Amino acid sequence: HEIRFNWTISNTRLVYAGGHCHAPSCKFIQLWATLNGTDTMLCHQLPLYGTGDVVNDKYDESGYLALPPCLWGKDEGLIPGIWLPANTPVWSIKQNVNTHMGHFGEMASWQMR
Repeated sequence: HEIRFNWTISNTRLVYAGGHCHAPSCKFIQLWATLNGTDTMLCHQLPLYGTGDVVNDKYDESGYLALPPCLWGKDEGLIPGIWLPANTPVWSIKQNVNTHMGHFGEMASWQMR
């Protein structure tokens, strides 16, 4: 099952993008934009499923998932922020694994800074 959402963004430099994906059906969520006439994937998030190793990582809860955000910036290890000029077409693609059980509130939305 795939959900898509389209919108435009103007004059924004991305430093954080975090997709909204409900567990446990979330397969992935992607953020795309058309930059200089080319469709470009800005962010691809995959869920990380907890293994229960809370001794070494207090957030590694068994049966739960984390969806690490995409980050940009000037700090070491990050690529520079992505500039989205006026009226940049942006879209989200979200895929779910379980398509046999309905789930109210499914969306392909993002929190961005």
